[in-house]
Amino acid sequence: MERHILHINIVNFYIAVAQALSPKLRSYPIAVATAGANRRAIIDISECARQAGLYRGMLLDNARRKCPDLVVLDPAPYAYSRAHNALLSEASHFSPLVESAGPGHVFIDLTGTSRLFGRSIDIADKFRREVKSKFNLENATGLSTNKLVSKVATRVIKPAGLCTVVAGCEETFMAPLPIRLLPGIDYKIIQQLHQFNLHYINEIHRIGQELLYQAVGSAATDIYRFSRGIDTVPVREQKAPAPCIEERKVLREQTNDSMLIQRELFCLVVNAGIRLRNMGLAAGRLHLTITYYDGLQSSRTVTLRTPLNGDLSLFDQFKKMLALINTRRIRLSSMEIRLKELSYPYGQLDLFADNEKERQLMEVLDTVRNKYSPDVVKFWRIPEKCL
Repeated sequence: MERHILHINIVNFYIAVAQALSPKLRSYPIAVATAGANRRAIIDISECARQAGLYRGMLLDNARRKCPDLVVLDPAPYAYSRAHNALLSEASHFSPLVESAGPGHVFIDLTGTSRLFGRSIDIADKFRREVKSKFNLENATGLSTNKLVSKVATRVIKPAGLCTVVAGCEETFMAPLPIRLLPGIDYKIIQQLHQFNLHYINEIHRIGQELLYQAVGSAATDIYRFSRGIDTVPVREQKAPAPCIEERKVLREQTNDSMLIQRELFCLVVNAGIRLRNMGLAAGRLHLTITYYDGLQSSRTVTLRTPLNGDLSLFDQFKKMLALINTRRIRLSSMEIRLKELSYPYGQLDLFADNEKERQLMEVLDTVRNKYSPDVVKFWRIPEKCL
């Protein structure tokens, strides 16, 4: 059956929510900046502010000098959550397969719903109009046979409108577009492609995957596939349990020796990392629980700004969490780690842009392990980078 995947994109979601709550803000340049920090940075801006030369990540002091009439807002997590949940609720009226893809981003699988609601293009247009009328949120809507092309379609027409890509035309649609519109490509990878005079997607088709590998390394496989509009990742039902990787270790000898505890934690992370990469995923949320010999537990959860799947990077995060929760001078009896919010690779091509050595190391180790057995290669000790 031909797939029909709808993607709705509320462009500049934080700004859009603020303007929906206070329409008078639409006539001003607006920025949402980190709250309570000594050096506040911009995390979202309006189109008016963008035209004034502002951008995400810009320090607020510099932004005020460049745009004196800038209206600065603190983040409003509760308002954002309510708006996004309302969007998901509205989407669930059209299909049971609705997936959240970040604040203001929703995928809907309309496959097989035509008998109930009519043609998918009519559903897409109806949903887009209802979001505008009910929630006062302008939106860009894309419709195609897969998630990737639908997402790109919203980037082509943003901030508002409807773009439909007919089945069989995915590659033709993608060909003339700039490479920067492909989801998940880090700025550094784009710069590498530009150095090889590759600016548009059809230029990737001409050189082929082998030459592309010489330019960007292992990311070439995904970039080449996505450039042709190929994506088989399904829309995951929200009610289905989110995938999660768990590893638990009961210490043979209860101890409060920090080096021994870190060594055991590192083994847990390595085992979880192997499973994570074999699934082709990356973790966006980490959870650590430690149990003391008297039965009391302490835990901590961290949400990562950029999802990770390298052993060294993951261990660095878990080690910081361990230092924060292991505050009692009592021996530990067990530890448990969980990797949550696992994301698919097409949105994570920039994971190792700043750590090429780790990426190459993990790739070699996983190749050997998959060919023979997971235990054929082990770390003899914690790498110096992690100490």
